[in-house]
Amino acid sequence: MSTKTNRTEKNPVWGAALGAILALLLSLGLVALAALLLSKQTIGLDAVPIVNPVIKTVCALVAALVGSGRFRSKKWLAGAGCAVLYIVVTTLVFAALGGGLSLGRGTLIDCTMCAFAGMLGGMIRSLASGE
Repeated sequence: MSTKTNRTEKNPVWGAALGAILALLLSLGLVALAALLLSKQTIGLDAVPIVNPVIKTVCALVAALVGSGRFRSKKWLAGAGCAVLYIVVTTLVFAALGGGLSLGRGTLIDCTMCAFAGMLGGMIRSLASGE
């Protein structure tokens, strides 16, 4: 019996990485859009505490929808993993762009929030594929 995998079979790890990267790019774009709207005074500074979690949740959902597609089973768990991978990568990238990493209760809350959004994305993906 051969231990080699079929080359046409999609690697779920690459799917999770792709989902996290696409969600990171979406996050960067949405943050830039929010900054533009703030600079044009279309939205006020009081909207930032609402906009920030919305961006993270939407991007975590996207990461899960994209990343969990290559998993065969337990897509809800795969979606949570993809979303957590997204928030870890995003936290590191924004820390590098901002010049400092701050880990605390807010980071744990973001991770939990994204994990729940990822679970939802995995469930949606599972229902969409009929599994």
